[in-house]
Amino acid sequence: MSQKITIEPVTRIEGHGKVTIHLDDEGEVACTYFHVNEFRGLEKFCEGRMFFEMPMITQRICGICPVSHHLAAAKTCDAILGVEIPRPARLLRELMHMAQFVQTHSMHFFYLAGPDLLLGMEADTAKRNLLGLVESHPNWLSRQ
Repeated sequence: MSQKITIEPVTRIEGHGKVTIHLDDEGEVACTYFHVNEFRGLEKFCEGRMFFEMPMITQRICGICPVSHHLAAAKTCDAILGVEIPRPARLLRELMHMAQFVQTHSMHFFYLAGPDLLLGMEADTAKRNLLGLVESHPNWLSRQ
């Protein structure tokens, strides 16, 4: 008999999501879906706007990776204009992107995955968060 398994909410990601797994009659995975139910509608803000406004608008798509969206839009503007930016500007963009990479990975590790790693996967899911970490190790905050 086929079966449907739903994992909701999916945590440790920025935003909201769920996973739906459909099993066939033999219990094997027939198909799997990752659902992201958010609709921000930022595309509507872009319609009819000048292309050079897009880097400032698109960076607001995501609070975690605004630099990536900003740079993608800036590169698109470069392509529209048919220009190649100077090497120092390209290096500055790359430096900005790598700084964001460090920031987002640090945030993911310390805020999203850290509680799972430090408290263990067997810990109560309601406690596997930053407040649960502070509650279980109150002396961490008092160290100097």
